[in-house]
Amino acid sequence: MEQAVRQGRSNGQQAAEEPAEKLFAFTTRSRLKGPWFFPHMLIATMRVRRQLKRTGDVVGWASIIAGPTEFWTISVWHSRHDMQEFMRSGAHDDIMWFFSKWLQSFWLMRWRPGPEELGQWKGHTLGRPDPAYATDGPKPEALEKALEHLPQLRSAMSDDGAVTYDSTPYARRRRAEVRGAGGGVVHIATSPARTAEAYRALRRLATEASHDPDYLKGVVGVSRPGQLYLLTVWRDRAGTRRLLRSPQVRKLTERYPGAWANEWLPENEFGHWDGLRLRRTRSRYSIQMPKAALDLDRGATPDDEVAGAGPTPLEGASLQYAPEREPSQG
Repeated sequence: MEQAVRQGRSNGQQAAEEPAEKLFAFTTRSRLKGPWFFPHMLIATMRVRRQLKRTGDVVGWASIIAGPTEFWTISVWHSRHDMQEFMRSGAHDDIMWFFSKWLQSFWLMRWRPGPEELGQWKGHTLGRPDPAYATDGPKPEALEKALEHLPQLRSAMSDDGAVTYDSTPYARRRRAEVRGAGGGVVHIATSPARTAEAYRALRRLATEASHDPDYLKGVVGVSRPGQLYLLTVWRDRAGTRRLLRSPQVRKLTERYPGAWANEWLPENEFGHWDGLRLRRTRSRYSIQMPKAALDLDRGATPDDEVAGAGPTPLEGASLQYAPEREPSQG
């Protein structure tokens, strides 16, 4: 395990010290209206798998089944454009037309892989430095004068005069809605005979994590025999790091040497995860919602934090192994 931890820390140091290409991670979660749609969704999933195998633009991917009515997809891409082109073509585009008939809810999140990483995912190191987004600061005087009568163009321009998707008001607003939150992915690759054992191990890890006050949601699923995933979503990215640095994850990597874990930083959210909208958990960006809309989410929103609560079992144990906690973004 010490070797795995050293490798994970070296991955993070490499991400922080060496320039690396940008990577974009996407998660989609589909909740079916009932188990009778499972065969349809399974066939659709197999078609999408074949399409992903044929594309050379994807870094890695996994389609995951978490239950008779719950399907997930995790994919990592070199650019947003590659992902959008994939969604608008082939089997994926065909299947999207059936979603309104099959699905009770749909949740999509775009992430950027963060620097905290243990191991490698399918031979890839995904850890990257915290994204350096373009800022909307003062511009050169001549440029300010030229843009005086073009307010929309000016608002989409960074302080260096470049216009990119990241610098647009829309992208900045969507990032602000989820800024400071975090996600964590844990992957176990083992022999098919140990699938049930590994599944129980990830379920125990998810149960431990759920006692943390920053924990919001988590799911364990199987991609194929011997390939299992845990995805967690956190109110604060510090919670993700407590998980990845915890003794529970240390023991998991000792038991399954090929395990991989990475923190993901949210950029853009669409839809909801059984009532959870990460953009609403960031209190500074909360908005007044009509009572009728709130009634739809009643009973499905995350529990409030316990005032004055001490360290959780996960956090308390992790302090024995973790370096000094880093401040969260937000």
